[in-house]
Amino acid sequence: MISLTLDGRSVQVTPGASVLQAALANGIHIPHLCHHPELRPSGGCRLCMVEVGGRPNPAASCGLLAEEGMAVTTQSDRLTEMRREIIDLLVSDHPLRCVTCDKNGVCALQRYAYDYGISETTFDFELARSLHQDDNPMIVRDHQYCILCGRCTRVCDEIVGANAIEIAGRGFISHVATPFDWAMADSTCVFCGNCVQVCPVAALMPRGRLGMGREWELEHVRSICGYCGVGCGIDYSTKDGKILYAQGFPEAPVNGEFLCVKGRFGWDFVASPERLTQPLVRRDLAHRLGLIDEPFSLPNDSVFASRIGLESFVPVSWEKAVDIVAGELLRTVETHGPDAVAGLASARCTNEDNYLFQKLMRVGIGTNNIDHCARL
Repeated sequence: MISLTLDGRSVQVTPGASVLQAALANGIHIPHLCHHPELRPSGGCRLCMVEVGGRPNPAASCGLLAEEGMAVTTQSDRLTEMRREIIDLLVSDHPLRCVTCDKNGVCALQRYAYDYGISETTFDFELARSLHQDDNPMIVRDHQYCILCGRCTRVCDEIVGANAIEIAGRGFISHVATPFDWAMADSTCVFCGNCVQVCPVAALMPRGRLGMGREWELEHVRSICGYCGVGCGIDYSTKDGKILYAQGFPEAPVNGEFLCVKGRFGWDFVASPERLTQPLVRRDLAHRLGLIDEPFSLPNDSVFASRIGLESFVPVSWEKAVDIVAGELLRTVETHGPDAVAGLASARCTNEDNYLFQKLMRVGIGTNNIDHCARL
C-alpha cells in the first residue's frame, strides 16, 4: 500500500491509483467532469487540479499517480479561483436553461456552477455548437449542451469498441461527430446508449426521457434485465408506474454501469396492451377439467392459439396453471410415452434455469426431445 496525505489527512491506496481515485475512495470530493471510473484518464476538463507539496504548479489529479509520502492539497483559494474560471468558461457557451432542462438535478455542470456560485458567465456568451440531431428512435443529441468532456467518445472506443463518434474540428468549432456528420444509423453505432449513460450534461438524452418530468419526481427500481440470461443489473426510472428510461448502475456485479441496446431500450413490451400478465387456459380444456360449465370447441380454421382471441381462454392462478401443466404432461406420457413430449428452452432464462429444464425433460420425463432458441 502507498501512504500519502490528502488535505492533512493520511490515507492509504493501492499502487497504481491516481490521486483523484485516492481522494474519492476516502470521501474527499475533487470536482471533475471528464473523469469516469471505468475510463482511462483524460485530463481534459482541468477541474480536478490539485496542489502537490514541493511542486510549483497544480496538476490534474485524474492522471497523477499517488506516490509514497506525497502531500496533496485539494482545496485552496488558488484552486477555487482556477475552478471558478473553468466553470465560467464552460457556461460562456452553455445555455443555463436549467429550469426547463431534463437533466435538472443530475447535471454535473449545474452542480459545480452552484457550488462555485456561477449563475452567469462573465465572458461574452456565444454558442459554439447549435446542432440538434434527432435522427434515430433512441437517442437525441443536442450539441448546445455539450462541454466536450470526451466521455462519450471514450466509452464508445474503450468499452463498446464501436468507435462511432469522435471529436471533430479544432478550437471553438470542435464538436462530437459521426464520420462526415452522418446520421447515427449510418455510422457504426450499435445504439447501446452507454454514451448517454456517461454524459454529465444534457447533450445526450434518451428519447423516452424528454419532457416526462423532473429527475426528483422519478422513482428508481433496480432489477435484473430480463432480455437474456446474462443477468445484468438494471435501474428503471419510472413515473406514475411508467418506465421512462433504463440504465446500469456501478454496483451491478455482472455488467457494472453499462448495458447493451436490448437492455437499455428493449423494455417497451412492459406496457404493451398485448402483453399476457396471467396464465390462460383454453376453454375446451377448462371445460374438460371442470373449470367452466359451458362447452367450447375451436373453430375449424384455428389450428394455433395465436389465431384465436382472448375470449377463447379462461384466466387461472399460477398455482392452478402449474397443476394443469403437470397433470397434462403426466397424462400424455402415460398414454403416448415420453417421446410424445418435447421441450423448448429460452435464451432469456439463466444457464442454471436451462440446465434444470433439460434435466426435467431428460430425467423427469424421459425424452431427449429438447431444443433451445439461442437467438433473441
